[in-house]
Amino acid sequence: MKICYNSSFIFYAICFSLLPLSFAFQRSKIDSTTTTTTTTTTTIIDDDDSKTELNNENELESIDDEYIDESKYNKASYQHEQELLANIYAPNRTFISMHDDRIHPSNFSYFTFNRLGTYRFILISLRGDADLYISTRHKYVTYDNYEYSSCTCGIDEILTDYNIKRPIYIGIYGYSRYQTSHYRLLIELVDTKISMDETIIEQSNNDQLSMSSQEQQRSPIDRKNPSVTIEGEEGRLHLLWNIFLWILNFLVEVLA
Repeated sequence: MKICYNSSFIFYAICFSLLPLSFAFQRSKIDSTTTTTTTTTTTIIDDDDSKTELNNENELESIDDEYIDESKYNKASYQHEQELLANIYAPNRTFISMHDDRIHPSNFSYFTFNRLGTYRFILISLRGDADLYISTRHKYVTYDNYEYSSCTCGIDEILTDYNIKRPIYIGIYGYSRYQTSHYRLLIELVDTKISMDETIIEQSNNDQLSMSSQEQQRSPIDRKNPSVTIEGEEGRLHLLWNIFLWILNFLVEVLA
């Protein structure tokens, strides 16, 4: 009986000693499962982000491909425009004005040009599309009231001859398709020759100015001298005529 009691006591002691180890094993298993689940969840979120970034990269690559295809399609036009720009900025050309600005869609920017001679107006669309309008009658040019225009998708040029009436009114129009169009307006001196009418008008204006300046410089006494001289000459002629008539009457009386 004593041996059985001792055996039971030893059995229960062993069971109680193994019980904490069982709880520790179960807790370790739960912690391991939670860690694995968390790690898996984090990886899925990162994959979604990478998929989104990949989609954005694919869209950008698609846009770039379209741009490259469009550039290849417009390669000849692009090369032609570069040749025109190289010709415009050649060192043997004389530009008297360069104006850089921007314009909003469906709006006009206005300029006035007064110099005489032959000039070329060059409009370069740096971004977007701007068009060039010129008139000698309408100060505020529109796409309905103008005399000369250049409306291309590239470089616009208008040559104004020396016989065109001054002043020249310039209008820059922003194409409605673009939010903002950036442009450069160049004015090139082609020839300093002016028309005969303008020369005559300019000469007459200069003569009038010189005559008026001379009149202003003359003193009041000098201005009265011509009338005094004329009156003195008339009195002298009248005196000589009276002397001649007196001599003639004297001779008639003597001969009679």
